[in-house]
Amino acid sequence: MSKSEYTTQEHLNILIDNKPLDIVLHELYPDGLFLGLVPTLVDWLDSKEEVELVYSRFVSGKGQVILPILMCPDDCDFSCTVIVAEVDTKDDFVIWNRVGIDNSERKDISDTGTIVEWLEKVPAFCFDITDYKQLERIYIKGN
Repeated sequence: MSKSEYTTQEHLNILIDNKPLDIVLHELYPDGLFLGLVPTLVDWLDSKEEVELVYSRFVSGKGQVILPILMCPDDCDFSCTVIVAEVDTKDDFVIWNRVGIDNSERKDISDTGTIVEWLEKVPAFCFDITDYKQLERIYIKGN
């Protein structure tokens, strides 16, 4: 459990080499306003549709999906900044090929990830499937 820059509430976090993802992005893009973003914690999301979208894409495990991974802590929904990852599951690994800012229309939640400004400085991240499954605590309600 940790706290982000702009929230006093402790929460689960996504760590890359033991560093919170929002800090990793901030170091690569100091003017990008990524510092303080929080994981798309399904227990924090207000919208049932957003919870279902995040959950279904996390557990998909087939082909390539665009998974919302970070959001603004102010609203805890997809109306503000949403960071997504292009996720591939291959054998014993999960790969985030690219990470970017979701610029999709907010009218239909299922459009999330259809228009993305990819962050070119962010490398691909490869996770062992066992380690990646620990993120279930973020993406599965009540964990």
